[in-house]
Amino acid sequence: MDPRIVGVAIALVAIAAIGYLAFTGEQAAPTPTPVSPTSAPATSPIATVTPSATATPTATQPLQTTQTAEGLPKEIPIGLAIAVSGGYAVDGPRRLKGALLAIEEMNQLLEQAGAPFRFKPIHEDTKTDPQEAVNVIKRFASQGIQVVVGPLSTSETRAVMPIANEQHIVIISPSSTGAAAAFPDDYVFRMAPPDTVQGPALAKIIHSLGYTKLVIIARNDDYGSGLAKLVEETFKQLGGQVEKILYQPDKPDLTNEVNQLAVKVQQMGADDKTAVLIIAFDDDGTKILEQASKIDVLGKVRWFGPDSMARKTFLEKPEIAKFLEKVNLLVTKPAIARNPVTTHFEKLYKEKYGEDPTTYAYYAYDAAWIAMLSVLAAGKYDGQAIKAVLPTVAFHFMGATGHKMLNENGDAAFADYALVTVADGQFKEVGIWHASTGQIEWYNK
Repeated sequence: MDPRIVGVAIALVAIAAIGYLAFTGEQAAPTPTPVSPTSAPATSPIATVTPSATATPTATQPLQTTQTAEGLPKEIPIGLAIAVSGGYAVDGPRRLKGALLAIEEMNQLLEQAGAPFRFKPIHEDTKTDPQEAVNVIKRFASQGIQVVVGPLSTSETRAVMPIANEQHIVIISPSSTGAAAAFPDDYVFRMAPPDTVQGPALAKIIHSLGYTKLVIIARNDDYGSGLAKLVEETFKQLGGQVEKILYQPDKPDLTNEVNQLAVKVQQMGADDKTAVLIIAFDDDGTKILEQASKIDVLGKVRWFGPDSMARKTFLEKPEIAKFLEKVNLLVTKPAIARNPVTTHFEKLYKEKYGEDPTTYAYYAYDAAWIAMLSVLAAGKYDGQAIKAVLPTVAFHFMGATGHKMLNENGDAAFADYALVTVADGQFKEVGIWHASTGQIEWYNK
């Protein structure tokens, strides 16, 4: 069955429920303050998504906040606090595209259903900066926006939590995974599997492959230090030895940190029991790998990384791609479930943008769908009402990334992890780690 038919059915049920509430006297939430323009214009209330990575639809006119009979404004704003510069300059635009594609689809379904309202994407670049993310959410709050897809990183997400909780703004991050943003009964929901799952999984995978000595080099932020700590704790519980280097990711030169890494690897023995775990983003990761490729001892041990290391940026420079093949880099990233919605999304994304979606574009697509379905289920544009229904909507939602059941912290409840390596200058999936069994299934073996 075409997933859009399922979507239409869900939308129609939600709209019927909203109509019933209006008929029985349910009062709508106060009309939000109109949104004023913030950046580049959109050409119509229904977002037109273009293949350009820099296209970021925003409002050009105040939102039409006249209430419909169903209690929703004619234009329902969805904030998109998605970084497209800084550490997410490469992958951020792809995640934005995933969210915009979902909004465009939903608006087409609402039109088919004869609904009197449409969703309006309002995008602002958080610049991969926690303070800028705070500024964006404050502006969204002043504009009356009640639900936001984003931010992307754990540092940004953690920074905006107090505002979201105080202002009752629902935050749905498609890619924050760090433990620093995992709290129960708040206004933050996260679609990607949390690092409380990935950290122990990484440690178990590394240890199961025969490595008992591990040197970690990680970003000193909520994501990097948090994930490093989770890996370290489990690896030590398994009887392994761990050394750790935390660095400031915005430093222009990371040569000293890479030299420290080389010293620690040498002290560990630099043998077939020694491994390196790198937790980095595009800019800082490139600096580290460029320098590491020049140091002989670092090319003698196995390297591992989380999903942030499976970015195409690292393969653009031949010397880095060659180094990653030499050290047999093995990366864990959330395994994308295969179902009709997954296939549907991939087809639409490639047709529209001329490229395959990256991992977190899938999660951004699902995050936007859950945001919109929760608004419809709530029956009014009100953060408290949206928060109340969102976990139930997620429990019944099968998206491009699979079933979206949430745990007590409002994060994805479970996940398997794809195992990815570098071969012939490309990332290639070579296996999967099953969370249910704690076992690795290798492909083509």
